[in-house]
Amino acid sequence: MYSPNLGDGAIAACIDHAIRQQLPGVKPGWLDLAGRTEFPRQPSKGRQAAITLMASLPSPVDQLIGEQIIRHQARSRLEPLLARTLPSTSALMLGGGQLLSDVHMNFPVKLAALGTGAAQWDIPVVIHGVGVTETWHPRATALFLKLLGNRKLVSVCVRDRASHENLLRHAGDEFAPRGRLDLRIAPDPALLAPDAFDLQISDAATGRIGLGITHPSALQAHGEGAAPSGHDAISNVAALASNLTANGFRPVLFTNGAFEDEAFLARLVASKTFAAFKSGVEVAPRASSPAGLARLIAGFDGVIAHRLHANILSFALGGVPVGLAWDAKMRGFFDLIDEAGLLQTSACPDPAQAVASLQDGLKRRAEMRQRARELSVAARAGVLESLDRVC
Repeated sequence: MYSPNLGDGAIAACIDHAIRQQLPGVKPGWLDLAGRTEFPRQPSKGRQAAITLMASLPSPVDQLIGEQIIRHQARSRLEPLLARTLPSTSALMLGGGQLLSDVHMNFPVKLAALGTGAAQWDIPVVIHGVGVTETWHPRATALFLKLLGNRKLVSVCVRDRASHENLLRHAGDEFAPRGRLDLRIAPDPALLAPDAFDLQISDAATGRIGLGITHPSALQAHGEGAAPSGHDAISNVAALASNLTANGFRPVLFTNGAFEDEAFLARLVASKTFAAFKSGVEVAPRASSPAGLARLIAGFDGVIAHRLHANILSFALGGVPVGLAWDAKMRGFFDLIDEAGLLQTSACPDPAQAVASLQDGLKRRAEMRQRARELSVAARAGVLESLDRVC
């Protein structure tokens, strides 16, 4: 909920809105898996150095060290929060995001702690709208299977077909005809953004296109292929911006709020490469809340971005998302919206092709908006169905 990557908070805000609107007698409270109780105003000391170091380690070493770091974090931050919160909690919904992922052992450890607390306090649990990665390391698999076998877990809902297939492959016995759990698919809750953030979708074109900036270390840590170097990433942004400008658009550089992305944006703006094209480019200040991120993206005709929820928010708010492929979750979303052609095949795409895809999408904007409305209805129904399992 309180991640500096505000896409996570957007998911939480949309779930919160759906529940309060439909069931005013239910009062949602939020548990941040990192133990935060408010949005951080500055990055944790050493965070970026730690992320870069972990991403450079061989996978088994990363898993071993990552588990120890996350266990310490869970003991010092998450578990005290659980001890204060769970005794007065009647149900738990683990909602949204790429939660069933083993990167740095972050979620396996934290979700196992949450499952243990739920069993201790006899609280029913539902997992809703999550992404599931294709591979889990053995230690992560053991922790995730412990969560999925928890007697208090009653239902699992994933956000796309790829996640559905991945989870069946990892833990099919729990969902077999004679198993305990049901497994459903519902669209990402962030598709409810127009209602949740009270934003009107305008028919007027602004010409502004958001260029999402992501630190290459994030792509290296979470992505499937080789991440671009910092130099290559900056050069690619420059080429995209130049191509957009040549085609009559006004590029706007922005981030989802993650501090490492903001640091990379500052590096880009200070580079000699940026000096050559900065006159035609805006640089958006960092949004301070999920609502602020949604308002920013609502002002774009579309986005070209790596971050999944920059693309989801753009689509939900009437824009055209052009995704930069680096992780299977991107393919899952663009398949869901029937726009696989808008997903570029590289984290550093051909600029002319990316802009041509954007232009094609803008021609079909009315059709895409209708699809977004249909998926928002399904997203809302999915949240309420999951809630019904535990309330």
